[in-house]
Amino acid sequence: MKKNNLFIIITLVMTSLSSCKTLQIEAPKESYLPTSLSPANSEFPIQAEIDVKQLETTLNKKLTGLLYEGKNINNQDLSIKVWKAQNFAFSIKNNVIEYQVPLKVWTRFAWNIEKFGFTIGDHYEATGTIALGYKTTITIDKNWNLVANTTSTGYQWIEAPKLNVVGVTVPVTPIANFALEKSTTLITDQIDQTLTEMVELKKYVQMAWAEIQKPIQVNADNNLWLRITPQEMSVAPFTTSGQKLSIGMSMNAQIESFMGVEPVSNAPVPLAPLKNVPSISKNFNLNVATDITFDKITELTRQQLVNKTFADGNKSITITDISIYGSAGRVIFVADVIGSIKGRIYFTGNLVYNTEKIAVEVENPQFEVKTQNMLLKSASWLLHGVILSKIKPFLSYPVQSDIESMRAEANTMLTDYQIYGDIFLNGSISTITVTGLNLVPGAVRLNANAQGTILIKINDLNF
Repeated sequence: MKKNNLFIIITLVMTSLSSCKTLQIEAPKESYLPTSLSPANSEFPIQAEIDVKQLETTLNKKLTGLLYEGKNINNQDLSIKVWKAQNFAFSIKNNVIEYQVPLKVWTRFAWNIEKFGFTIGDHYEATGTIALGYKTTITIDKNWNLVANTTSTGYQWIEAPKLNVVGVTVPVTPIANFALEKSTTLITDQIDQTLTEMVELKKYVQMAWAEIQKPIQVNADNNLWLRITPQEMSVAPFTTSGQKLSIGMSMNAQIESFMGVEPVSNAPVPLAPLKNVPSISKNFNLNVATDITFDKITELTRQQLVNKTFADGNKSITITDISIYGSAGRVIFVADVIGSIKGRIYFTGNLVYNTEKIAVEVENPQFEVKTQNMLLKSASWLLHGVILSKIKPFLSYPVQSDIESMRAEANTMLTDYQIYGDIFLNGSISTITVTGLNLVPGAVRLNANAQGTILIKINDLNF
């Protein structure tokens, strides 16, 4: 009787062991499809500032000494000399500079009178101070040259020439008109030429245009690079703030993002002719990407699934380990299981981005082909889909922190980023919208569109 009981126990154990199949399934080949981020067209506002006081000081240094000397003016016994009397100051509004140039005027004239058949006369000298008014309008032509156009706005005597000689009247009006006529051409030409030569706007814009075409590393950890290809430039009407003349420009460019390797520079694009526009927008957009590593997703999946048991009727499996990789654009889950079957199984699915949950999820999970073929022979109950439907809710990976990290890192990069010399880039990303995802070696890559404000600033133009 005891022998029979022992035989029954051994038979039950063997039967139990033989019913738990140990699976040996060939793993799907790891592979990845080519991926790229589509270029985004955007605007890069550029602001250049001119220090009006510095401009004023430089012009005062250039305009000194004797400006004009004339003799026998209008075939009369009249001589005039004109000097700059003192420094002048600018008053500026938008692209118009107004100022008065104080001039010291010396005149020598003849005074004659006929009386009782005799001609009585002498030569007299007199000095005075006159302020000639000017208005300079500044524009930029399509070839990036600063164009200054200075015109006269009249004159005002600060101190009119006087003589304490009875009967002798100084010809104040002719002197003023002549000083205005002769000095204006000299002064306006000098101011226009000096302004054009001093403010080499094209040099700075050309510098920014060339430097921004070099690849820029946005994120060293993810090795994220931007390649910017400028296409056109625009300029808006000048504005003023205090003693600063602000020139608002905009660069329209195509922005490409690259991860993992520094992109090759494109062939240099020559500086485009300038277009005039009523205003400049500071908004921009660019396509960027961030990688969520397979290791991180595997860690989250293990926290959710390891040691969990899933049943279908009287059959069940317990997951003891799980990991992921990519194959031909789909994610492969590698699950080690025990229970009604034992071994390693592979299931797959499409990764999708859930906008509401801000999470990456698996859509339509199903067993991989070779796993399906094996299960048909040994565990067809798994193919009913019950187990995978129960596993699916655990295959969700929140990515909000990754997106916020990407935004924070980009904002750090956009703060006082020195492009070259006194040319800086400042910006801020306000929103990031995920537009899709791809599998790349070792990671799930989130493709996103970033929007915000940006400004390339050329600090005070030096002259």
